[in-house]
Amino acid sequence: MKTKVEERFSEFFEKWMCQLHEYLQHLRRVSEDYRAKTGCEREQELQASVSKVTQHYKDYYTIKWALAHEDVLAFFCPIWISPLENAYSWVTRWKPSVVLKLVNSIRTNGILSSSLVELTQEQMRKIEALRVKISKQEDGGVGKVGGSSEEWGGSEQVEGLVQVALQGVMAGL
Repeated sequence: MKTKVEERFSEFFEKWMCQLHEYLQHLRRVSEDYRAKTGCEREQELQASVSKVTQHYKDYYTIKWALAHEDVLAFFCPIWISPLENAYSWVTRWKPSVVLKLVNSIRTNGILSSSLVELTQEQMRKIEALRVKISKQEDGGVGKVGGSSEEWGGSEQVEGLVQVALQGVMAGL
């Protein structure tokens, strides 16, 4: 069953992809015309097309960000992507800690952005604390709970524990 966020984003994503296809086709035509002819008018048309595509991507991330604030779990296993795209996430073992490893690699190697190299000690301490916390959650979230619901105090108590755990996870996300 789809959540409201999944339904809204699925609908948005389908329309967004159709519009993207149209923009890219137009951009391709304008680009081909630009190579064949020169002039200020063609350059303005090309720049306008690039701006449309750029704005289209900005709109995508704006909507995605807003809906993720409503239901972040919908974006961990998105129903609007193909099974192959979803499999890539699992096959490549994507985890939130990968982002922190990337930040650390960029910072230590000075690649891409000098602003990452200039992190304060306080920022680095917070990043390290977050890395440790995420690492523990990733390692501990692999289903190490055993026993029957009676051993845990009955199904209502188990359900309560699950809800409390989910609230903690949602707050962390």
